[in-house]
Amino acid sequence: HSGALGGWFDGEWRWMADPSVSGCGGFGDLGTHSLDILLWLFGDVASCTAQVDPGTARYPGCDETGEGLLRFESGTIGTLAAAWDDLADPVSLVVSGTEAYAVILNGQLHFRKEGVSDGKEPLADLPGKPAGLDAFLETVTGAGAPPLVGASEAAYRSAVMEALYTGAREGRWITPRKA
Repeated sequence: HSGALGGWFDGEWRWMADPSVSGCGGFGDLGTHSLDILLWLFGDVASCTAQVDPGTARYPGCDETGEGLLRFESGTIGTLAAAWDDLADPVSLVVSGTEAYAVILNGQLHFRKEGVSDGKEPLADLPGKPAGLDAFLETVTGAGAPPLVGASEAAYRSAVMEALYTGAREGRWITPRKA
């Protein structure tokens, strides 16, 4: 979102831009939500690193933007971008492989797989919900509503985010600790 551009943290929410109080900056604040989805989709992380930056530097000592690179134990490679310096976030998820891709663009799911869909138009007929991440995941897995994140899963997500920040500080790949 555009929180740093709009000064959202200049007043009563200033603590959000003080990592000594909030625990992280913009990359961690917004990136944790996408990280949760990546971990749910692809499993544990073998190693990761990131680059975080002050962006506009509106909030001294606080990152406003970042990009992470993750190697999953499954062999999947993922990227994670998050910032308080975005005018918009039109692409919230891209999963691309050798046989198909799925993109959530402006809140609409585009899916391409030969013989199924060409990906040009958003999918509109997902069962029970408008096109979106939950409906996509439910459709793909056939599992119904995704389960809530438990305490050990939440701790692992925090460990991976910390590994991303450590990788950024130290300029190297980090193996996240297991919960």
